[in-house]
Amino acid sequence: MAEVPAFICGGHFSPEVPPSGVGVVILPWQCPLCEGEGRWGDGSACVLCDGRGAITAEAAADWLKGEPEVSELKRSPVPPGVMRKPCGDCALRPGSPEEDEPPSPERPFYCHFGMRVVNGSYAPAAWFDGRPLGALVCRGWWNAVTGLAWLAEPYRPARDGWGRRA
Repeated sequence: MAEVPAFICGGHFSPEVPPSGVGVVILPWQCPLCEGEGRWGDGSACVLCDGRGAITAEAAADWLKGEPEVSELKRSPVPPGVMRKPCGDCALRPGSPEEDEPPSPERPFYCHFGMRVVNGSYAPAAWFDGRPLGALVCRGWWNAVTGLAWLAEPYRPARDGWGRRA
């Protein structure tokens, strides 16, 4: 049996999704077997979610095939590192300057809120390990990659001098 890799996560040693070097891993569904707890009554890790309490869309689809009496899964809560709601000038709104080249679902797209504009681009003040420090993940990107409903309201340019269509 393959051993589940363990990583330090939030100060606790636990089975966890590997660090970001392997790409984006999103677990949008609460595990239906352990009801999001990650453990069973005897303390052992849940076999469906490997102790994480959440599963991928693919795992959810595979599990539902064998459980016809279950009609719907519960969504995992949106992580605190994701914006609470999409910005009016979100790059993923219809009519945005980025509409023709939307961000890739393969890596997180960060919200520009609070970033300054330098030479015509948003520029975070600090970076760590390829991520802008303090920036939250764009809620539009999150909704797109997790299949959540998207607001149909059109793009509204911000008052920061960037993002206006010619």
